Amino acid sequence: MIADGKYLIAGIWSIVMALAGSYLFAVPPTYKADSLLRVDKNKGFLNDPLRGEPRDADDSSNPRAQREGEILRSRSVLSKTVDDLDLPVEAAPHYFPFVGEAIARRRDVTQGPASPWLGLEQYAWGGESIELAKLAVPDDYLGESLTLIALGEGRYRILGPKQEVLGEGRVGVAEDMSAAGGRSLSLLVSEIKARPGTYFDIKRNTQLSTIEALDKALTVQETAKDTDIIKVELKGRDPGLARRIINDIVTTYVRKTITWESAEAKQKLSFLEQQLPVIKERLERAEGVLNTFRQAHQAVDLSVENGVLLKQIADLEIQAIQLRQRREKVGTEHPRVVTLNAQIGQVDQVLSGLNARVKGLPRIQKEMLGLSRDVKVNSELYVSLLNSVQEQRVAAAGTIGNVRIVDYAVVPEEPSWPKPILVLAIAAVLGLLSGLAAVFLRQTLRRSVGNPFEIENHLGLPVYAMVPHSRQQNRLARLSRSTTLKQPAVLADLHPDDISVESLRSLRTMLYTALADASNNVLLICSPTAGSGKSFISMNLAAVLASAGKRVLLVDADLRNGRLHEWLALPSYRGLSDLAGDLTSPGEVVSRTRITGIDFIAKGRTVSHPSELLMASTVEAAFSNFERHYDHIIIDSPPVLGVPDAAIIGRLAGAAIMVIKEEIHTLREIELSVKRLQQAGVNPRGFLVNDIRRRSRHYPYYEYAYSPY
Repeated sequence: MIADGKYLIAGIWSIVMALAGSYLFAVPPTYKADSLLRVDKNKGFLNDPLRGEPRDADDSSNPRAQREGEILRSRSVLSKTVDDLDLPVEAAPHYFPFVGEAIARRRDVTQGPASPWLGLEQYAWGGESIELAKLAVPDDYLGESLTLIALGEGRYRILGPKQEVLGEGRVGVAEDMSAAGGRSLSLLVSEIKARPGTYFDIKRNTQLSTIEALDKALTVQETAKDTDIIKVELKGRDPGLARRIINDIVTTYVRKTITWESAEAKQKLSFLEQQLPVIKERLERAEGVLNTFRQAHQAVDLSVENGVLLKQIADLEIQAIQLRQRREKVGTEHPRVVTLNAQIGQVDQVLSGLNARVKGLPRIQKEMLGLSRDVKVNSELYVSLLNSVQEQRVAAAGTIGNVRIVDYAVVPEEPSWPKPILVLAIAAVLGLLSGLAAVFLRQTLRRSVGNPFEIENHLGLPVYAMVPHSRQQNRLARLSRSTTLKQPAVLADLHPDDISVESLRSLRTMLYTALADASNNVLLICSPTAGSGKSFISMNLAAVLASAGKRVLLVDADLRNGRLHEWLALPSYRGLSDLAGDLTSPGEVVSRTRITGIDFIAKGRTVSHPSELLMASTVEAAFSNFERHYDHIIIDSPPVLGVPDAAIIGRLAGAAIMVIKEEIHTLREIELSVKRLQQAGVNPRGFLVNDIRRRSRHYPYYEYAYSPY
């Protein structure tokens, strides 16, 4: 099956490869610029609300690379780049549709603007460029394409969205023009390189649409998991512009992070400085109460045992304060709240046990221990807060942000797409798979008989011969259609060494044996439908028999569409229809051909009731007479299906051979044709497969026949 479909596979593969080549020719190259950023997992002192407070595991990885990547793509960052590089303004030459830009790309810019193709001067054909320093348009012109026409000598003309003239200007001069409704349009063209008459498309987009387009073209991702290295990529047609955009984006982002970190540090410092006097006042008040108590009760110091108890209680209370601060910081929805609550519960439980011990002390010692505890706790809180303020001041003064630029973008030298080798490889595989799929689909949907031996197995009738396709016959067919033949155009007569003629010689040899028991020497050549080549077989079989010294009578029994007389360069005004209508005698309808040994009866005049004429007794009587004067009589009949003519004329034949064309007829058509002949009393002896192509696997000797011995 694949061998039979090799030309289809090759054709589809060639088409796919041609499409791939066209794609490579037409698609504009895309360049990719990239930059690397490093994101620090922590920000040093800024993460510590109080000195000595342990960091959460979640805080140590904050801000994460993924979050920073989303911030980098935010409008607050991209809008700065859009404004810095004036990205809403677009200006480009006006190219011929589909192929104009591809042609222009292959022009050497050092050669200057190219000459117009086919007189299309408004299009750019290579070497054109424009630099637009400024373009301000009314709001209703935003996103609308304007047309700039180069006039030569540094002048240009501006056309509006509806091709209305807005004004003219000069290169290097800021121009103000009047748009529709009296609104102004201003622009500054820095440079134009183009032929006079060349069109340029200029446009100013809205800032939001430009930001959205930039966001779609931008790719931000972590190079690998948990590396905190962010890769920022941008794809575009202009490699230099892609580099400038990437570098501006990452620079803007780093500056903004520094600004944000500095503001955060100042906010934390302000909060700590506000809390410092409050803690100091609490400490002084606690110390005053303690001193008053000592003077009133003449208490000096705590015992060693009570001192240890005091230190434990103070440490636990400070720890409880820090844990509650961390819980407020993360919020009630944070996963660590459960852990923090458990830790606070443990500290409170230990404190409860220590407080119970305090209650068992004498009253004076108990009060002394409580007042000392307040002083110690507030003292440690004040010292810790004071140290945090100092550190926060240092951090605020030296804020450098949590993002570093590892690599700036450079101008890419090679386009990232298309990759010719990859595209062609994919196209080759896709073309091959598409060809194979087409072959399998054709085989699945095709109902025609492709294997001649399938006929033998199904109908029990032999295939006598397989006639290969003849290129010489194709030339003769074209000749017969283009002009009136003046001599017979029979392949066996003009090209007796053709491979098709050789196959008919093999058929001639087999017929001597196969038709030995036939009732007469009349052979009917028929086919299920038109277009099988039965007329070709009839003519050339007659010529092959005649070349062996036999007298052959060739009869064109297709009274509706017979054309044998044209191939034999003979008239058709007197023939079988005239004989059947008893308008002439048998001797008058027989014509001598220019091929030795062959006589011919044409179809005759055109009639409206050929079936009735063929049933006339004069036809049967005439053929009985012809049998005595010729060695072979070959009847070229009409198609079996559709009209009854073949079954009627076939009753005069001692045998019939059905001509089928490879992969044209269905098995049902062939079976129905055989049954129709048999029902009419015609004896079909077998089949002849015509027009076997060189690609057919059912005729293995085809190539051998074309090779020299």
